[in-house]
Amino acid sequence: MRAALSTTLLIFSAGGAFAQPAEVPPAFDVASVKASATGTGEGRGRENVTPSPAGVTMMNVHLKSVMQWAFHVQALQISGPSWLDDNRYDIVAKAAGEAPTDRQRVMMQTLLAARFKLAYHRETKDMPAYVVTVAKSGHKLRQSDSDGEMELKPSSKSPMAAAFTHVTMAQLLERLSPALPGVVIDQTGLKGTYDFNLDMSPYLGGGDFHPTGIEDIITLIIQAAKEQLGIIIEQKKVPVEVLIVDHAEKIPMEN
Repeated sequence: MRAALSTTLLIFSAGGAFAQPAEVPPAFDVASVKASATGTGEGRGRENVTPSPAGVTMMNVHLKSVMQWAFHVQALQISGPSWLDDNRYDIVAKAAGEAPTDRQRVMMQTLLAARFKLAYHRETKDMPAYVVTVAKSGHKLRQSDSDGEMELKPSSKSPMAAAFTHVTMAQLLERLSPALPGVVIDQTGLKGTYDFNLDMSPYLGGGDFHPTGIEDIITLIIQAAKEQLGIIIEQKKVPVEVLIVDHAEKIPMEN
């Protein structure tokens, strides 16, 4: 009797397992992927990534740049063959309807696996990084009082100043990270959208100081962020998650 009952339970258990299909990863409804007509190598024109509520268009992009967007990481967090920074592609991907950006990023991961046969694994490495925190006295950002897309308005008074509206901390750091030669890690805990002004001109010494190298630019950014935004940027060596590319095809599969 017990043997029969055990067999029956096993059958029902197995049947339940087989009745649950593997979760299908989210994917774009239609996508065009092709080598860019611009060519390869340096000096071949600017990369252009234009997201929308129902898809994303990427023109003249390196595969590493596509991975950065798809996995929401920085360039230093991707390790792979040198051609990831060389070959360029045009990608137009559309979802069946409106989809949040985070979901579209996962859709792009699915596209990379299907068209470029991308395979990767993750590792954690100690490396120099710029760790961003809130000052002990608190931040000076104003909470946005309305919804809307991020907007940046350059000042008419100074080329070194701009007004930011509806900006998340992630978007602010994406703006600053190209000038910071290291991984930028957000430890502020700030999750809202904010409005603020940022002006570098007060640190130019009345025109006597002109930044001549990356170290000068970094100094300006760190000082302005601290004094005007209440945001501290410190360079530290910390564990950082890195994507290691195990395989990728240079020529994407046909559309």
